[in-house]
Amino acid sequence: MVLRVHIDTDCGVDDALALALLARARQAVEVVSVSAVFGNTYVDQAAANARGVLRLAGCGAEVYIGAGSGLAKRRVERMRPAHGVDGLNGAGFSQRWKLPELERGHSANFLAFAARRRIAGLFLGPLTNLAKGLLEDPAAFRDWRPTIMAGAFAVEGKAAGGADFNSWSDPEALQRTLESGVTPRLMPLDVTHQVSVTTADLSRGAACCGSPLSARLIKAAGAYIAFHQNVWGGEGCRPHDAVAAASLIAPELFTFEPARLRVIVDGERLGRIERVDGPPNAEVCTDLDVGAVRRLIVGGLFGAGAVEAA
Repeated sequence: MVLRVHIDTDCGVDDALALALLARARQAVEVVSVSAVFGNTYVDQAAANARGVLRLAGCGAEVYIGAGSGLAKRRVERMRPAHGVDGLNGAGFSQRWKLPELERGHSANFLAFAARRRIAGLFLGPLTNLAKGLLEDPAAFRDWRPTIMAGAFAVEGKAAGGADFNSWSDPEALQRTLESGVTPRLMPLDVTHQVSVTTADLSRGAACCGSPLSARLIKAAGAYIAFHQNVWGGEGCRPHDAVAAASLIAPELFTFEPARLRVIVDGERLGRIERVDGPPNAEVCTDLDVGAVRRLIVGGLFGAGAVEAA
């Protein structure tokens, strides 16, 4: 059975990999709709990037422009060293298309509509759009189980205070989600940083695939890989959001455990997520089949030939 999914993204490099992976996994996933949020780049640019990636991947899902800043209206960081000003290190897409806004006409209730229909949710950036939807129609999201890219427990995130960037960007939104009756499935950096994709993987894949999208991804990935080699060490990059996307395509490769979580919303540890006592309000991914997930990502993006060449 094909899984229908709504994706919320701040479309930087690893988001683009995730979108392309899901758009091409037609035997397992149907991308129904997408909303953009601030984060790796401006929200308008994130929306343009998402639309561009999807169209090149042969997906016609509608893309909506969502929140341009967090619930607390903190200053938005405009220059992400791994993603550049346009989110894709100079390979960002044109904003010439006028895209619909999530909070006009459809409103944030668009997400409530997806939740009521039990369309799966995948959230790859700050959770501001979801938190606003929860404020308007909390009953719609009761017992929904979206997958969210968030958390840094045993490993240290690269945002201030050691949080992961998504949680740090809008900790209030994440805390509201955890308190709301939604049961998110967290994909933390502890798990995603175990998967590495190298320059050679991407180059071989692009040679096998030979598509305009693969060329765009290769261009975007250069500075992203260099940043990851500097801060994480080792070879290649960690395709964090693509790992989260892979959990929708092949959930059997991932292990989740129930947990009660709390988000720190002020002070030096802003955005850090803590395990606390009490009934579970989330599930946390604690393990994955690293080799199988890596093959799924490379093969899903570029075809089986890319995996065989690797």
